[in-house]
Amino acid sequence: MLENYQAAIQYIHSLPKFHRTNDLTNIKQALHRLGDPQDSYETIHITGTNGKGSTTNFLANLLEATGQRVGMFTSPFIKEFNERIQINHKYISNADLLDDVNFIKEKVDGIPLAEFEFVTILGYFYFRGRVDVAVIEAGIGAKHDKTNVIIPELSIITSIDLDHEQLIGPTIQDIAKEKSGIIKLHKPIVTGVLQDSVREIIETMAIKKNSPLFEFGKSFGIRNYKNNDFNLSFTYYDDKVVLEDISCQGFEETTAMNASIAIRAFRYFQEQHQMLSSSELIYQNLDKNHLPGRAQIVQKNPLILMDGAHNISAVHNLINSLAINHENKDIIVLYAGMKDKDRHKIIEELAPKVSHVYITKLDMPRSAVASDYNLDDYTNVSFIENYRSQLQKIVAKMNSKQLLVITGSFYLVSDLENYFS
Repeated sequence: MLENYQAAIQYIHSLPKFHRTNDLTNIKQALHRLGDPQDSYETIHITGTNGKGSTTNFLANLLEATGQRVGMFTSPFIKEFNERIQINHKYISNADLLDDVNFIKEKVDGIPLAEFEFVTILGYFYFRGRVDVAVIEAGIGAKHDKTNVIIPELSIITSIDLDHEQLIGPTIQDIAKEKSGIIKLHKPIVTGVLQDSVREIIETMAIKKNSPLFEFGKSFGIRNYKNNDFNLSFTYYDDKVVLEDISCQGFEETTAMNASIAIRAFRYFQEQHQMLSSSELIYQNLDKNHLPGRAQIVQKNPLILMDGAHNISAVHNLINSLAINHENKDIIVLYAGMKDKDRHKIIEELAPKVSHVYITKLDMPRSAVASDYNLDDYTNVSFIENYRSQLQKIVAKMNSKQLLVITGSFYLVSDLENYFS
């Protein structure tokens, strides 16, 4: 019996990170012992290389506004572990977490579970009897992801790009096949923009599963996109409605696209359940709650923002958006990457577009170190060991024409979120 909340968190983190096999046998067996709680409420399942956290949050905001009790399972956490499991944007309490961890731990004794499996079980179990619908963010991929033990009312693929190639790659087609595993029989699939190289894979799976496909740019989309000092506005449209001047916080067009994906999914769910709604509900609630660590401004003078972009496509979108919309500012980057990420391409992307890149390392085995980078190839890239102490010096030298971007890893963002707060 675990005696307190901290012991419960330590137990979770003590579990293995991965299994030798990637099948779902163990988690299904464990959930069955608990009475298959994941089948006791409706779910919406979301995957994607980038944007799934924001889309999960947008969609949960809209569902909550209809009076639904809405569970939200997401990762990673920024400030505290409890962020990962929420109901109507209220974190699971320390007391409930401790009680549920102890109960689950006893019930599933003898079944070898990895950390993410246990956390997924905890989320599914906590939601039972407490929610009407849960929005579930996948961890990595979809087909073999440990969240993929549900039959959702609809599924979402926000984007497909290169990331976690060593686990679900190596090609983008391999990644698309893995993510297509989120599509379920007779259940609709809503997607972001599909590259030509993967569209056929998703379309084929949708046809095979007899699943209606709603693709951004084809059956719904946005127009009149504007970016005004970290506030976005756009017009949403689909085959039935046009909603003008929708607004949300952010600085990338992909954020508006993710919002539109959430709106399309919400409108389908609303129609299927004959829920009373209005365009005003979408205007007022889409951006009601925010996820930390995504396009987050932590200081205004000098301007400092944090974003957990950690793969080449996310970093590309981040820096290009800032360069276009803040062309009068010199951009400085504090970056920490992992050894299993395409760090060389990321630095190649950053260096020509910013005034300086400070690379640092995290206190974890996966973190890339100075010798993992080709520092001699650049005149505006340097490595710093202790990013906390160096950050003070960097900020002290900044002026009003400079912008500091902290990115590359949610672990870095998490640590510095606490630092700034």
